[in-house]
Amino acid sequence: MITIRKVVLLLAISLILSVPLALGQGTYTQIDEPDGANGTYVQGIDGAGDIVGFYTDASVTTHGFLLSAGTYTTIDYPGSQNTELYGVNNVGQIVGFSTYPTPVVGFLYDVATQTFTTISYPRATATYPLAINDTGTIAGYFKYSNGATSGFESAGSTYRQIKPPQASNSFVSGISTSGELAGHVASINQGNVNFLFKQGTYSPISIPNAPSAVILGINPAGTALVGYYQPVFGTSVGFLYQNKTTQTLQFPGAVDTAATGINATGEVVGLFYDSVGAAHGFTWTPGGAAKK
Repeated sequence: MITIRKVVLLLAISLILSVPLALGQGTYTQIDEPDGANGTYVQGIDGAGDIVGFYTDASVTTHGFLLSAGTYTTIDYPGSQNTELYGVNNVGQIVGFSTYPTPVVGFLYDVATQTFTTISYPRATATYPLAINDTGTIAGYFKYSNGATSGFESAGSTYRQIKPPQASNSFVSGISTSGELAGHVASINQGNVNFLFKQGTYSPISIPNAPSAVILGINPAGTALVGYYQPVFGTSVGFLYQNKTTQTLQFPGAVDTAATGINATGEVVGLFYDSVGAAHGFTWTPGGAAKK
């Protein structure tokens, strides 16, 4: 789960405009879960435009949700007071995790059967599934007992650790249809180092003109990446990187923005913070009409 520092709105806008990037031209649509939500956090989108994420209610309980054809459905892990959903595929499978009051439980949720299946990396103290493709391969990260983290992928009962050589910590946040993984390594000396992993090979990748960029998602074809970066310390904006071009994504009037997912049609989802610090989800459609 990402944390974005808040700064004065006018300062954020002036800094964004000073960065030599293409502005993401398209349609923004705000997403707010209507059931008394104090904050809405959109995380994933499938090819049909169905959206998953989570929201916090008035009693500070966090619920997962699915938004499909204009209808919100709350999805809570049994007995949980904190459920977060992150990834969804085109066959009705959603991944996420529960953190309270029980220890962290990673899970796969099947929309058709309304059943949960536990996802647990062997011998890990906590497992955080963040993405799933149409073959059912899941990606995310897990924690060791000493607090260190490592990315992973799982296909059925087979788990594989995803951590570039000599990295102390790693996170995987996106997976394409072919199984290409997108993630990053948090480095004290170098900041965030992003990477792609395919067929056993790690490839570092930098997002041009996007300082401290963190990749949060990859499209099904593996040709576009989304995430956020910091034009200057303390403020964050979203980005879409494809065809060797970085586009800034900033929800109108937002203080901070992050892009968290992208589907096959190029529709991007994410979250932003407004001038009073409230969190909202959004969709961005490139050159198209607003999502209904």
